[in-house]
Amino acid sequence: EGTIRSVNRAFTELTGYSGHEAVGANPRLLQSGRHDLAFYQAMWASLQATGHWHGDMWDRHKDGHLYPKYLAISAIKNHDGKVTHYVGIFYDNSERKTIEERLDHLAHYDALTGLPNRSLLMDRLEQAIERARRLGNQVALLYLDLDHFKHVNDEFGHAAGDQLLRSAAQRMKTCVRGADTVARLGGDEFVVLLPETHGQDDILPVVRKLLTELSSPYEVDGHRATCTPSIGISV
Repeated sequence: EGTIRSVNRAFTELTGYSGHEAVGANPRLLQSGRHDLAFYQAMWASLQATGHWHGDMWDRHKDGHLYPKYLAISAIKNHDGKVTHYVGIFYDNSERKTIEERLDHLAHYDALTGLPNRSLLMDRLEQAIERARRLGNQVALLYLDLDHFKHVNDEFGHAAGDQLLRSAAQRMKTCVRGADTVARLGGDEFVVLLPETHGQDDILPVVRKLLTELSSPYEVDGHRATCTPSIGISV
């Protein structure tokens, strides 16, 4: 009948609701609003077909904040095989979600600059090309490297070189639109993806901005360094 009959202490600690508040209420008390009707329909279809359901979902704490949890539901039947109750066992998996997000970030973003890496760039490039084919526009790739960057490493040390790369990454991000991607391939090699362009009038202003921004001197580790960029363009 969808009525909570009993909860344990762990339930009250994880949800914020006391036993008095929960017992007699409907489990909708915990709904986060993040799942659509199809999600719950699939859950009930599984319970009716197999007597079990398990998976990740989001719930809402009594204080209003949302948290991820792993929930397993099982049907309880009487001697005649009729379902009389359902029991749900769950735990807060916020820590696991945080670890998964961290691993995903490490897989797709450059650790030094925080820019997308080659893997994420290729994924976005494939999507951009498919979209360009449908809409009849163009995709531009700007390949950049920093001239004489090795001299910065040799003269001032790798820490200074890393600082310069981080600064260059931030400068590049100021030169592009929100839909564009600035990625680091490695070393002093970067790529700017312009996913929707219509010829030189869209591309050259970005190139000029990049040349201007990246040609300005850098203050690194108390030293002044200059690394002008070389840029190749492919459409």
